[in-house]
Amino acid sequence: MTRDEITKHVKQVIKMEMLKKDMNFVELQKLMEEKGYNYSLEAIRQKVGRGTYDARFLYEFAEGMGLDIIFVKKN
Repeated sequence: MTRDEITKHVKQVIKMEMLKKDMNFVELQKLMEEKGYNYSLEAIRQKVGRGTYDARFLYEFAEGMGLDIIFVKKN
């Protein structure tokens, strides 16, 4: 995958999980805040919109949403 393809995929990962739970950014920000991850609403929107968030943010997002991150070997 190229860097652009990776960025596009990364943008979609969080948005897809939010859609599965019918969740908007306001609700996501509240969930993350409840877990102790303090990001402004605008910061979350920017991180997800750019698709350039770091691994820590992805982990915090997963924790807030009650999800696990699992690595699976490619075929």
